[in-house]
This record gives sequence, C-alpha cells and structure tokens, in this order.
Amino acid sequence: MDTLAVVVEAPGQVALRRLDMTPPNSDDIVIAVEYSGISMGTEKLMYNGSMPAFPGMGYPLVPGYEAVGRVIDAGAGAQDRIGEQVFVPGSSNFIGARGLFGGSAQTLVTGSARVLS
Repeated sequence: MDTLAVVVEAPGQVALRRLDMTPPNSDDIVIAVEYSGISMGTEKLMYNGSMPAFPGMGYPLVPGYEAVGRVIDAGAGAQDRIGEQVFVPGSSNFIGARGLFGGSAQTLVTGSARVLS
C-alpha cells in the first residue's frame, strides 16, 4: 500500500512523493483524505530549518496536523467504519518519512479508536 504525500525533504525543499505505508492492523482504518490542516507555526519552522528539537520531528517529514476524510477500507475489527467521514488527529504510518502528525497525504492508516466521526 502506498500514498502520495507532501514531504518536507530538508529546509527549503518540499516535494510530492509516493511513500509506502505500514499495512493496516485488525483495528486500523484506511482513510481517503479530503481536507488537511496546516500549522503555519510548526510547518513554517520545519520549512525554514529553525524548528527546535522535538521528539518525532525531523527530515524527511510529512506535515499536516489533522485531516478529514472518508474511511475506504478497514481491518477485520473495524469493518463497520467503512464509508464514515472522520476527523483524523494525525497519522504516522509512512515508510521512508516521519509523520508525527502527517495529515498531508492522499491516504492515511490509523487506529479506528483515534478518529472522530
């Protein structure tokens, strides 16, 4: 499984990249993102290279604090969530890039208990 994501590669370098994602577990859901929030504070600091050290942050990074999207697939324990529109408070399911919050991607995988509908 993969997704297209915004990636801050290094200070001053942003790209759209296809990233592999961790496969969903039994209670995970797969979300097609419709909207993604932007933090002009944190993401501006990451872009210009002046972000203070923070656990889980670094380069390359998928930005985006939160997202809204529709559940398009789910593990065996979360099948009842398919079709729901949900608020996702972030995702860290990317392989090859950090995603402390990671909402700026076409598709996200996260635990079904983390989202609000």
